[in-house]
Amino acid sequence: MDHKEIKVSEFSKMVGIDATLLRNYINGFKKPSQAREQAILAGIHTLAREYAAAAF
Repeated sequence: MDHKEIKVSEFSKMVGIDATLLRNYINGFKKPSQAREQAILAGIHTLAREYAAAAF
């Protein structure tokens, strides 16, 4: 099963952030604003809900 949304480039599209900028946040080169951090966390929570709702 391919989960492309867990790739940085695909996740960045989902939350509307440039992939390079998201990688800089992940690697600690840059710090996101509070609003940007909330958008990233909202995307993570959305993915978590989708995976939790998946039926096996």
